[in-house]
Amino acid sequence: MATIESGTKRVDVTSRDAPTVKDDAKFHNVVEVSGSIGGVGKIFHATGSKKNSSGFIVSVAGTSVITTTEGGTLNATDLIAKTLYEIGVSKVSGSGRVSVVY
Repeated sequence: MATIESGTKRVDVTSRDAPTVKDDAKFHNVVEVSGSIGGVGKIFHATGSKKNSSGFIVSVAGTSVITTTEGGTLNATDLIAKTLYEIGVSKVSGSGRVSVVY
């Protein structure tokens, strides 16, 4: 257990317990990208906290285009639905439904 001592200028924490939750899963999060705005498909940019994806799953192809982290593109209609593709994603555009896996 951590011991906390307070002084006039700062608070010292003498130790920190290790977290009790551990996860050995290969993936830890999923972000679903779907829909369209006024007939034009939305664009999802995998930046910031959504960067460094581990793959994607196409649920509904629609007009979706998946841009890989190295810049190549894949049309969702050319892929097998509900299959995990372990390819990094930088952008998803179009009107389909794609789950980006982290």
